[in-house]
Amino acid sequence: MRAFTEPLRQLGEYEDMEKAIGRGPGLVTVTGCIDAQKPHMIYTFGSARKNRIVVTFHEQRAKELYDDLRFFDPNAVYYPAKDVLFYQSDIRGNLLTAERIQALAAMREQESVTLITTFDALMNTMAGAEQTFGAVRRICPGDTAELAELTADLVRMGYEREYQVTSMGQFALRGGILDIFPLTEENPVRIEMWGDEVDTVRAFDTESQKSIENLDELVIYPACELVLTKEQKAAGIEAMLAEAEQFSGKLRAERKTEEAARALGMAKELAQEWGELSVTAGMDAFLSYFCSERVSILDYFAPNETLLFFDELGRGAERGRQTEVEYAESMKQRLEKGYILPGQMRELFGYREIMGRIMRYCCVSLAALDGKTCGLLANGAFAVQVKSVSAYNNSFELLIKDLGRYKKNGYRIILLSGSRTRAVRLAEDIQSEGISCFYTDDYSHALLPGQVMVCYGKVRRGYEYPILQFAVITETDIFGGEKKKKKRRKTYEGEKIQSFTDLAVGDYVVHENHGLGVYRGIEKIEVDRKVKDYIKIEYAGGSNLYILATQLELIQKYAGKDAKKPKLNRLGGQEWSRTRAKVQGAVKEIAHDLVQLYAAREKKDGYVYGQDTAWQKEFEELFPFEETEDQVLAIEATKRDMESTKIMDRMICGDVGYGKTEIAIRAAFKAVQEDKQVAYLAPTTILAQ
Repeated sequence: MRAFTEPLRQLGEYEDMEKAIGRGPGLVTVTGCIDAQKPHMIYTFGSARKNRIVVTFHEQRAKELYDDLRFFDPNAVYYPAKDVLFYQSDIRGNLLTAERIQALAAMREQESVTLITTFDALMNTMAGAEQTFGAVRRICPGDTAELAELTADLVRMGYEREYQVTSMGQFALRGGILDIFPLTEENPVRIEMWGDEVDTVRAFDTESQKSIENLDELVIYPACELVLTKEQKAAGIEAMLAEAEQFSGKLRAERKTEEAARALGMAKELAQEWGELSVTAGMDAFLSYFCSERVSILDYFAPNETLLFFDELGRGAERGRQTEVEYAESMKQRLEKGYILPGQMRELFGYREIMGRIMRYCCVSLAALDGKTCGLLANGAFAVQVKSVSAYNNSFELLIKDLGRYKKNGYRIILLSGSRTRAVRLAEDIQSEGISCFYTDDYSHALLPGQVMVCYGKVRRGYEYPILQFAVITETDIFGGEKKKKKRRKTYEGEKIQSFTDLAVGDYVVHENHGLGVYRGIEKIEVDRKVKDYIKIEYAGGSNLYILATQLELIQKYAGKDAKKPKLNRLGGQEWSRTRAKVQGAVKEIAHDLVQLYAAREKKDGYVYGQDTAWQKEFEELFPFEETEDQVLAIEATKRDMESTKIMDRMICGDVGYGKTEIAIRAAFKAVQEDKQVAYLAPTTILAQ
């Protein structure tokens, strides 16, 4: 990133800023900054430290900083704050927990990390690093492990046991196979045991249940933020019940019998869930009962290895004070009505307490105007001159005019495009206008005065340092309209297998070898001293068939139990065999006709399309999502057909939302480029439009 950092290091006050930052704990204030330029300064000044924490005032702003900082630092991670006012609600997903655990995993595994978070997140209480990371388990093929012990650990780590894994934070056990979906993985993982030895570890798809790839190791992080031993849990529950009894007695003395009953009833219900039922959800909202020492995310970072950056410190501090007041008022009202216990009032660090912890770190405040220190030791105050670049609104002429002016004044200019193909094309278009320009993937290239460099990079907005004669212009500045974020799509392979959630007792199902029967549920049966789950199917005459639950692919759903009653097959009868034989005969006839048809097609040659053009690549890079693996394979196969001599006959099939239309559009674009016509047939007018 020398092309970006070198100009800033030539700032007259740069050395003074570095010396001020290196003085030790305290605050260095830099004013005159703009939002688009702050990631550039954070990366340049923070590169000398092992870790960097970027603290801003709002979650949306934190996500924007994260997106821009990822260009400079791939190790950047986003750490969201808990919504302390509603975090204890009964209904909430684990997405927030997953994002926080993923950030903690990056902090543990990466040598250097940049954490982007908010002031609110600093105020959240949490267990110490030793307790959080002490629960992490690592599993490799060849390891020795007892399934009973492993499943007990998973429950303790907050994973929920289900019959089949469908979402993050779940695990399932079937015989010697353990499926688990860690919060830090994109896909669930299947661990196959051979006795007490781990035989294989492989990722698989939740929909098809088919393997994706073998893994050399699996690191399992907790699915909750509070992992306790049996002793710690028992002690915490006892402390909570004791306080609930005391608090309930106080409310009764104040003649608040309804509130007293509510508080004590809630505590007993939670004690039963956490104790007898081994539920872990919501325990971290009662952290003060289970952990004598609670910490902030700041305490996970050593002060001598960490540099804190504040995006608008004044706004962040004001947000912290406001959060503290809102939390205190809300919790006070809930406490008076018996909806919470007194210990839950301590689940947020106060503003002053967090500022006291911040004082141990070297801090840099980046702000537009506000130079307040908010009580921190002032180690220096500096001002930079930065301004936004012009918005060209698709006017290439205005861009060329500005580039000419920049070059005449000896500016170093970097243009960033979100597509490598478009970046190359942009460089060529600028050169065709008589302005010397070059494209490179080498960010360490030293820029000289008057040079224009075009690179691949995704940054929201550009910025200009007039004194340094250095400017960064992004594609958004030129063409307007920020591109959609890439959407991570699940991989999908083959025909979807029906899950047990789609089956209800009484549904009609078809077994490929025995025919039509009625699904009667799952039963546990002991065979050879091993208890396994079996699917029970009832056939005509009251006979029953039991098949292993792992052989779900052998049956298909015929109709729901409310459908018109069909005739059931007899188990061991010849009726189903005759039906299959009839169908096989009909299929053979169709196959014979198809063979003749395709033999005739093979004798003739089809039109041969050329290789992808630059326009094709540019068009495809406009796709606002990330292609799935199967989508890429289908696109490549379609293009191979088009570029071959054979007459093309290909069908793309898949579920709704998996990107079939995108494949068709790319093929259509390729055809139209060679003056061929394309016809679309769609089932509805709206879809056709």
